[in-house]
Parts: sequence; C-alpha cells; structure tokens
Amino acid sequence: MPQPMRASLSVRRPCRALIVASLVALALSACSEEHAQGGAIDVEATFGEVGRFPGQLVFPRAMSTDGQSLVVIDKTARIQRFDAKTGDFIDGVRTPELELGKPTGLCVAPHPIDPARKALYVADTHYHRVLVYDLESDLNADPSAPLLPDISFGEYGTGPGQFVYPTDVAVLVDADGSVSRLFVSEYGGNDRITIFDVRRGGDAGLTFEPTSTFGAFGIPGEDESAGLVFNRPQSLVLDRARGELLVCDACNHRIGRFTLEGELIAWTGSPDNVSGAPGSLRFPYALALLEDGTALVSEFGSSHVQHMNLDTGESLGIYGEAGRGAGQLATPWAVQVIGKTAYVLDSGNDRIIAFRSPARGAGGAQ
Repeated sequence: MPQPMRASLSVRRPCRALIVASLVALALSACSEEHAQGGAIDVEATFGEVGRFPGQLVFPRAMSTDGQSLVVIDKTARIQRFDAKTGDFIDGVRTPELELGKPTGLCVAPHPIDPARKALYVADTHYHRVLVYDLESDLNADPSAPLLPDISFGEYGTGPGQFVYPTDVAVLVDADGSVSRLFVSEYGGNDRITIFDVRRGGDAGLTFEPTSTFGAFGIPGEDESAGLVFNRPQSLVLDRARGELLVCDACNHRIGRFTLEGELIAWTGSPDNVSGAPGSLRFPYALALLEDGTALVSEFGSSHVQHMNLDTGESLGIYGEAGRGAGQLATPWAVQVIGKTAYVLDSGNDRIIAFRSPARGAGGAQ
C-alpha cells in the first residue's frame, strides 16, 4: 500500500552490486557461455562515437523518444537529439550544473503548461531535482551550452517533494492530453517512488504536489520489516493500455508492475536468479513496451537486451552479447522502440545500436 508522505531519516546506501560493475567491463572479452545466449545483434544501423563534439557521446546513460527522434544524455551532461532514421545530430543542450554528477533519466512527454508542445523531463540525479525543458525552444545547435529551464522542482532531503538521487520520471496524461501526474523514482537510501499531482491556478500558476510515496530501501528476504522494498529503482515506464506503472528495480534484479496509486501487482525476476540465463534478469536498467504487451529489457549486468513476457517472466529472445565489436554490447543503460526498429543505448561503447524489433513499439513517448 502507498504510504502518506512524511519526513524520515535516510542513510545513503549504494547499490551493493554496483561495486562489481567495473569487473563486468573488465570481463567483456571473456564472458561466460551462459551470458552470451543471444549472440551478436544483427545491426541495422549504428549512431554516435566517443567524443565531445555534436553527435558524439561520452558514456550515454539515458534515452527517450518522441516517436521520431531519440533524445540521449551522457556523462558530460549534454542532452542530444538524434534523427532516428539517419542518426544525424539535430540539436541539444547541457544541464546547468555538472560538477557533482550527471542525470540518469529522461522522459519525453507533453509540456505541463501547453500540452500541444513536447517537453523533456530530466531526473537531474546529483542535484536532487527534476528539470523540464521545452523541446521546441530550449534545445539548440550547441549541446554544450548550459541552460536552466523555466520549470525545475525538488531539493535535497527525505521529506515530501524532496529527493536524494532521483533516477527517472514518468508522466501521466489525461484523455484531453494534459499532464495530470508525475512519478519520480530515487535511490541512495531513499529508494522510493513519489507521486506528484499537477495543480494549476492560483498565484503559483503550476505546482507539482507530492501526494504519496511507496517503497523503501531493502533487499527482498533480508528486509522483511520494510514491506515493499527497492534497491535502485532505475527507470519507470507507464503501460497506458493496462493503466500500470512498470519499475526496473535494478539492483534487486527484477521488474515491478504497480497500479497508478502504487499498489504492487506482481514482480518479474528475482534477486536470487541472476545467472544471466534466459528468463533471469541481471541489473535491468530500462525497458521499452511493445504493442503486444511484452517488453524489451536492457540489462546492464548481462550486456544484452532481453525480450520478455512480463506477466509470466518467460524469455522470448535475447539480443546481444558482451564485447566491443559489431552487434556486441557493453553495460547498456536503455532501450527504446520506434515502429519496427529497436534502439539500445550501448553505453560502454559510446553508441546507439539499431536492430529489428520483435514487435512494434507501444506507440509514442511517455
């Protein structure tokens, strides 16, 4: 059950298994047979290369889409938009501050003030806030130019509307196209999801009111008294067809299905089943829904993308294997689908790989 918002003491506890992330990279060329189930991806296109010029990437770590382009942020805090068909750089911007760290989550959705316009919601992780950029006016030809957007909310803390390390944003839209609710995930000991209802009118004009939160830091089987637990809820996706919120509970190696009020429906995956074999999950960092209700899941720890039935936990296919070559992946952080094409953010190789999706995307941005 979601709990009323209240201030509480939170101790920063990093995802334990991230300590071994560097070991994953060191072992890319010697991955075990069971971690290479999918083999190299049959690549249709590759975008990006390592570097700091427009169109180049430095360890990209989040990706979203408006249905025609891909929006990516990397460890230089640059947000860049790429043409999904050609891979050409379109425009970009840099978040206003970066010394403490860079954002880890992006979501393209209608603008909260004018739903006819597209906006980019940024989980500015290490500055404990959410930034909202207008995709039609804020991005420009120089992705290294810093810009503080008109809309920004959040601050460091554990109380209502405060964040420790926000990781992602999901946006709920009403039938008339207006933004009605935001979901924001976070980690760092404050591993939870906060529901913000959008309020319009009054002197403030537009506010994001924290109405409830659900989840706490914990390991299943070890922290029974904590109830519903997360260990780095890294990304969020709304399943509009079912009216559900999907949560990649990355360091517990599972995906959760929740009602829009925060009620747990079911888990897929298990913290005890991280072999890398089909059907198991190893650091699921993001997912993309397909029109048949199945999902593509990017697994940071297994360096592949897995096609899964989230109802049954059945593996429907694995794409990729660990490595540096064509069709191989290194710690992929995100995956998106536009039409018949899937795009995986091959973070450790500083690129985006496009391949044929097993089914069409669920349609549009969040």
